Amino acid sequence: MPLFDELKEVFSEILPLLRENDVEAVVIGSTVVSLELGGFFKENEDIDFFVTNRSPFLEEDLFKNIALMMGWDYAYTDYGTPRIVIPKEVGEFFIDFYENIHDFYVPQEMLEEETRSIRINDYKLKHISLEAYVVLKSRIGREIDDQDLERISRLVKEGYLKLNRKRVSKLLRYFPQEEIGMMKNRLRRHKLIE
Repeated sequence: MPLFDELKEVFSEILPLLRENDVEAVVIGSTVVSLELGGFFKENEDIDFFVTNRSPFLEEDLFKNIALMMGWDYAYTDYGTPRIVIPKEVGEFFIDFYENIHDFYVPQEMLEEETRSIRINDYKLKHISLEAYVVLKSRIGREIDDQDLERISRLVKEGYLKLNRKRVSKLLRYFPQEEIGMMKNRLRRHKLIE
């Protein structure tokens, strides 16, 4: 089964469960790039959901019960929020659930203005725009995030991805002033803003 088919299958399994349990969530991680590319997906990738109407940290039992009901494994992200592990042929899919906690931060304005929707079978999947994803990556600054920004820059240069650099610059305004300079430097280094 091709990788993108497995990704769609995972979404077809998790999206109805989220709906049944009144969990509204937006994909904020590297899956955004996969969706923009029509299926490019790294093995052992995680799917990062930002939950907009519940607290994954405070309502952990809700997510744990979903995993147990389906016979999936349950673990935690580095931030102590829920992770559901779904086994598939190509490896395990980690479904991570986040909220604004500790230094993990996604501005509300970004979620409101930069959310897109696509259909996966009978379900609507919400995800942030590629530009929003790039800005979030520029804030984190780990080596792996730098590698992701470099990969996105290469894919834009080669014509596989379209990126609105002006929108990337505009989205920086939602972050604290003291962080914007560092974020701009990372984005310029990877030629993701002018």
